[in-house]
Amino acid sequence: MLGVVLWSDASDGKAVIWCEDQGDLAYLNSKENVLQAGDFFDAGDLVQFDMEVSKSVRFANNPRLVIEKAGTQLPQVLRQGVKRQQQQQADVKILQFAPRQGLVAAVG
Repeated sequence: MLGVVLWSDASDGKAVIWCEDQGDLAYLNSKENVLQAGDFFDAGDLVQFDMEVSKSVRFANNPRLVIEKAGTQLPQVLRQGVKRQQQQQADVKILQFAPRQGLVAAVG
């Protein structure tokens, strides 16, 4: 599977990866999964990995760097998309309609 790292913490050996299949995110959970200890992934790196699903959670195993900084703007673009969506939802006005008294729909 290919994916772009959205967030990483080198000191904890953790990362969150957006997967190419647009499904659930994959989580990288261990320093032991990375080939070289001092070289960890950064947000925007394109990585290839083996995926394991445990209790409906995707985990990235055996990650390998494909292209460094291939999608550095992706985390920011996703945040902006969420902000736009929240703004659009805040601008929406929902009107409540009450049924008219005395009108009965004909069924038949």
